[in-house]
Amino acid sequence: MFHINFVIPQNKNELLSDNDRQYYVRNVISTREIQLKLREAKQCLKDEGPEFIFDNFDTYYSILHHADSLDMEIIIKSYEVLQKAMQELNNNLNFLLQDKDNLNEEFNSKYVNVLKMLVYVYSQTVILVEQKLESKRSQTLQQKGRQRKKQPSLDCYDFDKKLVLVTLSNVVQHEINLFWDPPVVEDTFITLVAEVCYRFLESSTIKSEKEVCTELLSTLGVLIKSYNHGMTFVVRIVQLIKIHDFLSHCVPQGIQLLVKNYHCKSLIRDFVQEITEWQTDEKFQDLQGGRNCAAVLFEMANLMPDLMIPEVMYLTRYLAHESYTLRNSVLHVITEVVLNVLTKNNLTEEQRESRDEFLSILMDHIRDTSALVRTKVFQHWSRLQQENAIPVKIQSEVLSRAVMHLRDKAANVRKTAASCVTTFLSHNIYSSSLQLDKIQKQLEIDTENLKNLKAKLEDSHVSKINELTEQWNSKEADLIAVITEQLQDEELMAERKSSQVSERHLPDLIRMYVLDNKFKEAFEICWAADALPEWEEMKDAIDEGEKVQMFATLIRTIFMDITSLNPDENSTAVVTESDLAQLVALETSVEFLTRTADFLRLIDSAIKPMSDLLESASVSDMQEAIEFFVTAYKFNINNALFGVLEMLKIMQRNEQERKDHVIDAFKSIYLTTDSTTMREHTTIIVERLINLLKIVPYRNYQDLTLIIAEWVSKSILDNSIIDQLWQYFTKKADVSDEHARAALTLLTMATMGRRTIGSKNIRLVAAVGFGPRAENDILLLKGACEFLQQAGREKQDITDSKPPFKIKANDPMWKSLIENVCNSFYRSNPFYNGMITSAIGCIYRLCSKPEKICEDLVENLFNSLRTELSNNPTLDGYLIIQITHLLGEIAVKELNFLDESVYKELKRRNYIREERKCTTKNKKAVKVKQVQNASALKRGSSNATNNQSSLADDSTAAGDESTLEGAQADDTDAEFILNVLENNTVSKTSGLGKLAPIIVRVCQQSDVYDDERVQGTAIIALLRYMAVSSKFCQQHMQLVFTILERTKYPIVKSNIMIHCSDLLERFPNIVEPWTPRMYERLSDPCVDVRVSTFFILANLILRDMLRVQGHISEMARCIVDEEEQLRDMSKTFFIQLSHKANNLYNILPDIFSHLCDNENLDEANLKHIMKFLFGLIDKNKQMENLVERFCPKFRLTDDNRKCRNIAYCLSLIQYNEKGLRNLIEGFGFYKNALLNEDVYSAFQQIVATGNRSTKNEIKALATELEQKISSVFDVDENGQQVGTPNRPPRPAQPKSAFKKPKGKAPLKRAKKKKVASDSDDSDSEGKENVRQTRRARAPPRVIRDEDSDSD
Repeated sequence: MFHINFVIPQNKNELLSDNDRQYYVRNVISTREIQLKLREAKQCLKDEGPEFIFDNFDTYYSILHHADSLDMEIIIKSYEVLQKAMQELNNNLNFLLQDKDNLNEEFNSKYVNVLKMLVYVYSQTVILVEQKLESKRSQTLQQKGRQRKKQPSLDCYDFDKKLVLVTLSNVVQHEINLFWDPPVVEDTFITLVAEVCYRFLESSTIKSEKEVCTELLSTLGVLIKSYNHGMTFVVRIVQLIKIHDFLSHCVPQGIQLLVKNYHCKSLIRDFVQEITEWQTDEKFQDLQGGRNCAAVLFEMANLMPDLMIPEVMYLTRYLAHESYTLRNSVLHVITEVVLNVLTKNNLTEEQRESRDEFLSILMDHIRDTSALVRTKVFQHWSRLQQENAIPVKIQSEVLSRAVMHLRDKAANVRKTAASCVTTFLSHNIYSSSLQLDKIQKQLEIDTENLKNLKAKLEDSHVSKINELTEQWNSKEADLIAVITEQLQDEELMAERKSSQVSERHLPDLIRMYVLDNKFKEAFEICWAADALPEWEEMKDAIDEGEKVQMFATLIRTIFMDITSLNPDENSTAVVTESDLAQLVALETSVEFLTRTADFLRLIDSAIKPMSDLLESASVSDMQEAIEFFVTAYKFNINNALFGVLEMLKIMQRNEQERKDHVIDAFKSIYLTTDSTTMREHTTIIVERLINLLKIVPYRNYQDLTLIIAEWVSKSILDNSIIDQLWQYFTKKADVSDEHARAALTLLTMATMGRRTIGSKNIRLVAAVGFGPRAENDILLLKGACEFLQQAGREKQDITDSKPPFKIKANDPMWKSLIENVCNSFYRSNPFYNGMITSAIGCIYRLCSKPEKICEDLVENLFNSLRTELSNNPTLDGYLIIQITHLLGEIAVKELNFLDESVYKELKRRNYIREERKCTTKNKKAVKVKQVQNASALKRGSSNATNNQSSLADDSTAAGDESTLEGAQADDTDAEFILNVLENNTVSKTSGLGKLAPIIVRVCQQSDVYDDERVQGTAIIALLRYMAVSSKFCQQHMQLVFTILERTKYPIVKSNIMIHCSDLLERFPNIVEPWTPRMYERLSDPCVDVRVSTFFILANLILRDMLRVQGHISEMARCIVDEEEQLRDMSKTFFIQLSHKANNLYNILPDIFSHLCDNENLDEANLKHIMKFLFGLIDKNKQMENLVERFCPKFRLTDDNRKCRNIAYCLSLIQYNEKGLRNLIEGFGFYKNALLNEDVYSAFQQIVATGNRSTKNEIKALATELEQKISSVFDVDENGQQVGTPNRPPRPAQPKSAFKKPKGKAPLKRAKKKKVASDSDDSDSEGKENVRQTRRARAPPRVIRDEDSDSD
C-alpha cells in the first residue's frame, strides 16, 4: 500500500476502472455490509491513525457509491469517523512539519496519498451530507401547512459546517506542499477543498449563518493567497451569483474580508471584469443573473467605495451597452463613490476632477433611452442632494433637467423627477423662506449698491495710481542705478539677512524709502527675500543682467500696492479695508441672490407641470406632486398656493385613495403647528383656516367642505378648534366681522362631518344671524341661513316612526328672518340674491309650513312696493332683479318641497298606517319600496303601464291584489302631488300665479327692461315657473325660444339652454319639438353660448334624454370649430357616443348627408370630420354595413363634390373580405362616378391597401375590384374610348340634393339584406323613432314682430 499512486478523479466512477499505474477501487461493498465495515474502519482509525485510509478507502467510497439507497444515519456516521480522521491528520501534520529535515521522499509519497485519499472522501462525504440536508429542507418547506407524518428534525444530525471549514482550513494552512515533488500542491487537491466552500455557498441558509460565512471566506482566502486560486474563485463565485440572489450580500462582505485580511486588492479588478463582461455577450440573455450581478456591484460600492474608484473608469465602458441593468449598476457605483469618497471639503485637484467627471456621466444619463435608467438616475441625484454632495455650480442644471422630465412619457420617470425636484427644494442651501419677489427686490438693491461702490472705488483707485506713477517715474532711474551698484557688491551678496517687516506694512515702508531717496534700504528689504526657495530657483534660471530688471519690477509692484494706504496720509480718497470688505460682501451677496433667484425661477417653472401631475392617471404621480406643493407651501414659494388650490379639485374624483392623500396634505399644511400651548395652537389653526377660506374660489367650496367634514368625522379637527370657531362667530373673541362670518362658514362645513354641531346650535345661530348684527350685514344673514339649512339636512326615512325635524311657522326666528329680508330689500347689494336663495332654502328646509312664511314674505314686500310705486312710478333695475329672483326661488323650492319632502312624508304616514293594520290583523310586515319623488314615480309608472299594455287580461286578474293596491296607493300619492303642482302652485288663482304676469312682462318687454341682469334674472324665474306646471310650460315655450333667438345677451341664451335641459327631463313631450331650435345655438356667434349649448346637448344625448337625430350633424361640425375648447368637447362627446351600442354607427351616414348639404362647410373640414368619426368605428360588422350604406349614395346625387366625398368616406373604411365583397357587389352604384379623377384615386387607394394585405383572399378581391375599375375605361365595339380618369369633372348643380333613384339595381348576393335608407330628410327617420305615446308636432312660429310686448 505504500507504493500506491492515488489520483484525484474528476468523477468518482473513474476510480472503478482498472489501472495498474494508479489506485482504483477493487471492492465496492454492498449496502448490507457497510455498517460492519464502518465499525471496522473506526477501530482501524484508533489503531493506525490517518493512515487507516489505505485499508478502508473502499468502504467510504462504497458509501458515496450507494448514497441514494443509504439512510442518512449511516452517512452521518461515516462523516463522524472521517471528521476524527481529519482532526488526527491535522495533529500529525503539526508534528511532522516541525522537523522538516527528517522528511524523505518515500515518506512524502506516502503522506501525499494519505492527504489526497482522506481529503477526497472527506470532502465528498461533506458535500453528500449537505445535499441530503438541503433536499430535506426543501421538502419541509414544500410540505409546510400540510398534514404529514412527522419527519425527524434536521437539528438531530451532528453536522457542523463551521467545524468542517475549520478542519479544511487547518489542513491547507500547513506547508503541505513539502509533501509534493516538486513542492507544488495539485490543483485538483485545492479544488476538493474549494468545492466544499462553494457547495456551502449554494445553500440559502448561508445568509443567516454569519460565522460559517466568515470561516468559509477565510478558507477561500487561504487558497487564494497561498495556492493561486484567485482566477478560479472569481469564475466560480460569479457563476453562483448569477444563480442565487441571496449571495448579493454575502459575496461583497466576503470580498471586503479578503481585501482586508488577505490583501487581495487585485481580486477586485478581476471580479468586476468577470461580473460585467459576460453581460455584454448577446448569447447570454439572463435577466435574473444580470439583476443579481447588479445587486452585488451595488453592495460592493456601499461597502468599499474607496476601492471601487479605480474600477469606475473601467466600468464606464459599459454605459453604452444595451443592458439597462448593467448601466444602472455602473451608475449606482459612481453615485456611491461620489457620496462616500468625493464629498469631503479637502479634496485634491485630481479628486475634484474625478468628481466632476462622474457627475457629468450622471448628468448625461438623465436622457438615457431606458425609462428605468432615467428613474434610477433621478433617485441618485436625490440622494446626492440630500447629502449635500452636488456642487452649487451644477445644481441649477440638474434641477432644470428634472423639471423638464416632469412631462416624461414614463410614469416612473415622472414620479422620480417630481421627487427629485421636491428634494432639491427641501434640501436647498439658500433659505427656509424662498419668496422670489423679495429675493429679486433685494438682488436689485444689492446690485445697485455694488455698482455704486465699484464706481467709487474705481475713481479713487485711478487717481491714486496716477499719482504714484508720476512719483515712480521721477525716481526710477536713480533706483536702477543703486540696484546695479548693490548687485555688484560681493560682500552684500554674501550677507543675507532675513526681513523682519510684515507683509502688511511692506508697501508703506517701500514707498517711504523710495520717496525719501533711500533706494539702498528699499533694495535691502527686497534682497532679504532672496533666501526664500522661490528666489533661489528664479536666481538660477536668470543671468546677472536680468536681476536688475527683476528687482526694479519687484520694488515697483510693491510701491504701487495701495490696498494698505491710510486715508489720513493724503487728502485724496483711497481704498480702505472696510471698502474692500464691503465690496467682497456685496459681490458675495449678489452672487448668492442671483443663484437663489435662478433656483426659484426653476422651482416656479415646475409648478405648472406639477399641477398637471395632480390629474395624472398614476396615483404615484399625484402623490409626488402633492408632496411638492406641501413642501413649496412650507418654504413660502410664491405660486405654491396655486398648487394647493389645484389639489382641492381632486376631492371631486371618486377614488378614495386620492382623496386621502389630499386630506393628509391639507392636514400637514394647516393643522400642524410648533405651538407649546393649546390656546396658541387652536388660534393659529383657526386663523390659517380662515385665511384659506378667503382665497379658495367659490367653485372649490364644496371640495374644502369635504376635507373639513372628513377631519371632523375622524376627530382630526377636535372640539377645541370647534369651540374657538364659535367664539369667533359670537365675537366673544376680539375679531372682525369678516372673521366672524368665515368662522360661521367653517362651522357650516364642519356640520357635514358631525351633525350635532348644527342641530344643537340652531337657536344660537338664529339669534345671532337674524339679530341686530344682520341688519347691516347681509353676508352674515346669508351664512346663518346656510348653516341652518345644513343643520336641518337629514335623510327622510319612510319607515321612521318619528316625523322629520321642523320648526313651527309661528316661531319668532321666522319673523326676524322676514324682517331682515324686507329691511334689506331697498338697499342695492350684490349679495342680496345669494342671501334670498339661502333664506328660501332655509325656510323650506326647517319650517313646518314654508309656503305660509314665503307668502308672508312676498306679501310684505309687495305691500311695501305699492307704497314705493305710489311715490315713484318707476322701479329701479335692482328691485326688479330682486323680486323676480325671489319669485323664481320660491317656485323651484316649492316644486322640490312638494315633489320630494311632502311626497316622502305621505309615504311615511301611509307606511305607519299599513304597519298598524298588519299588527292588528297579524299579517306580514309591509314591504318597503325605494322612494325617490312623485315625478319620478309617475314617469316610471307611465312607462310600466305602456310596457305591460300587451299582457293578457287573465294574467292581470291572476296577479296579487295586494301588489295592485300598493301600486294604486303610490299612484294616488303621486297624482295628488302632481295635481297640486299642475293646477295650484303657479295657476292664476295661487299666490305665485298671480305674480307670474310681472315676470312675463319683463321678459316680453326687453326694449323697456333693456338690462342684461334684469333679463337674465327674469328669464330664469320664468323657466322655474315653467318647471312647476306643464300647462304654464306649454303657454310660454314660444316666448322662451323667441327670446333665445332674439336676445343680444349671451348670458341669457346660456341660462335658457341650461334650464331647457331641466324642462326636457320634466316635460319631454312639450320640449322635444323645440330641440331643433336648441341645435341652432351651436352656430351662435358667441363662443360661450356655443360651448354651453354643446355641453347641454351632449349631456342630454349621453343620458338618453334626447334622441339622436339628424341635427347631430351640427355637433359634428364643432369638430372643426375655431374654438379649441369646443373642438375638444366635440371629440370627447363622439368618443363617448361610440361606446354606446350602435349609436354612432347608425347616425354616421345621416351626419355625412347633412354635412354635405351644408354650403358653409368647406371640403377639407368635411373630410377632417369624417376621418375622425370613421376612426371611432372599430367593429368589422359595422364596417361591412357602412359599405352597403354608402355605396347607394352615388345614385342619389349628380354632384361631383358629393361623389368625391362619398368615395373619400369609402376609402376610410378598414376592409376585410366581406367588406371588399360588398364594395364589389355595389359596383353598379359608383361605376359612372369613376370617371371623376378624385373618385378614381380614392378607389385606387382602396385597391392598393388591399394588395398590401397579408391575406390572399383580400388580395384576390382587391385584384377583382381593380379589374372592374379598369373595365370602365375599356373601348367599345367601334374602338372608341368610353372614359378616362383625367376627364374634367362635371359641373356641379346649383342646388343639389340627394335624389332618390328611379330604379335600384339588385345586389348580386344570394342572401340579400335591406340597406338602411339614408335620405336627407332627417324627419323621416325621426318620426319612426318617436315613441307612440308622444305627439309629434311642428314647432310653432317664432314671434318676429315688434308686437311681442302685447303677448
